[in-house]
Amino acid sequence: MKKLKIILCGAGAAGVIAVGIAPFIWAKQDAVIPGMRLNGQNVGGMTREDLSQLLKKKNQDLAHKKIRLNHGSVKEEWPMADLKVHYDESKIDDMLSLGKSGHIFSDWLVRWKTLLSGNIEQSPILYDRTILKEKAAALAEKYSQPAEDAKPVIHDDGTVTFTGGNPYMKVDEEKLERLVETAVTEKELPVVEIPVLEEKAPGLTVEKAGRFNTVLGQYTTYFSLSPNRSRNIELSAQAISGTILDPGAGFSYNNTTGTRSPDHGYLEAPVIIDGKLEPGYGGGVCQTSTTLFNAVMLAGLPVTERTSHFSPVAYVPIGQDATVSFGDLDFCFTNSFENPVYVYVAYAPGEITCYILGDRADKPQQSEILLQHSGSIPFKTIEKVDPSQKEEKTIEYGHEGYSAGILQYARWADGRIYQDTFESYYEPVDTVITYNKDPKKQETEKNKEKSKEIEKTTQEKQKNKKAPVQENKSSDGKMISLR
Repeated sequence: MKKLKIILCGAGAAGVIAVGIAPFIWAKQDAVIPGMRLNGQNVGGMTREDLSQLLKKKNQDLAHKKIRLNHGSVKEEWPMADLKVHYDESKIDDMLSLGKSGHIFSDWLVRWKTLLSGNIEQSPILYDRTILKEKAAALAEKYSQPAEDAKPVIHDDGTVTFTGGNPYMKVDEEKLERLVETAVTEKELPVVEIPVLEEKAPGLTVEKAGRFNTVLGQYTTYFSLSPNRSRNIELSAQAISGTILDPGAGFSYNNTTGTRSPDHGYLEAPVIIDGKLEPGYGGGVCQTSTTLFNAVMLAGLPVTERTSHFSPVAYVPIGQDATVSFGDLDFCFTNSFENPVYVYVAYAPGEITCYILGDRADKPQQSEILLQHSGSIPFKTIEKVDPSQKEEKTIEYGHEGYSAGILQYARWADGRIYQDTFESYYEPVDTVITYNKDPKKQETEKNKEKSKEIEKTTQEKQKNKKAPVQENKSSDGKMISLR
């Protein structure tokens, strides 16, 4: 029994000794003590090189992550790499030195405590505060502009997608910075809700524009680069582009563009008045209305008002033009489809293209514009007198007029057909010859003068025939006749 007690006491002492020295046996001097965890991961026994590789891998993982910032339809992403987000490697020294202070009892206590309950070290995530501030300011600036509708992108196959559609937002930059600071420290990156103080949504977002997925009809015309006329075409194109017509709604060119006046930026350029080119504000806007007219016809939409020019224009075939004059002549059409349509105009120096965008269910399988007839109308020559004219004679040359008729034809896959005809009458312009004196009176006066000259000459001849002959003798006795 005594011997057993001695054995048990010896075993107990050995156990106590083992317990006392175990933490020192297990812990290597150049490695982290057992039980240590870094950001939730066991790093006990790791050397400096092991820890460096571990943090390097974690930093690479961080660099591939993105912070998502949302507000309504606004979706932004900031790569963590842009913010230079990384784990602080200075913690490596702290972890390697823990439980190795040189004080046996305190080191023993720390090592056992770490081994039994785990000592969790957190390597803080660091980032560049200056870059965060700059990115917050850039985002605030981006959305500080007036709300902008989504813009269409026309693809080669006729399909349409939209981009943009940014709202106006007044962003709380300081709050945004604080939210992002919190987000970067999270294990699973949350979606940051952009803090907004005030906002205004665009009229057309990318989501809403999804219903305009194809080109229903399009037409392009070209023009010379006359600065004023080009500017007027550009302004009128901007005015009508982006118009959305719901089913059954009508479009008025004049109502959409407004007055073509200097107040609206329009410049003087040639306009056709009574068959002549004269300067006028807004010259060139008829090319926009004409281009739109052709796009509308090819889309298979009904035109409700259209007038041809006084004379044919060079940028479209005869009969395919549509003139406008604010308060007088308008171009109008109606959306007869079951889905909305979108008017889009692409302007570039020297050319303009009008598109009618809509749902592919409304796209005609076939559409064309056909010339049914055309012919010339003769002009006359008119003479007139203007006493105030300095020149004796001036000539204003005229030209023939024309008449033409075109057919709008559209057919859909389900067998529906829409067609309409448009007649055009281009008046002839007479040649006008203007005199400062009546040529008929001048001719009469000339004839009178001529008659007087003839009469005078005749009288003189008759008088000479009746005169007596006097005969005289010369000194030599010869006869001399005198008349």
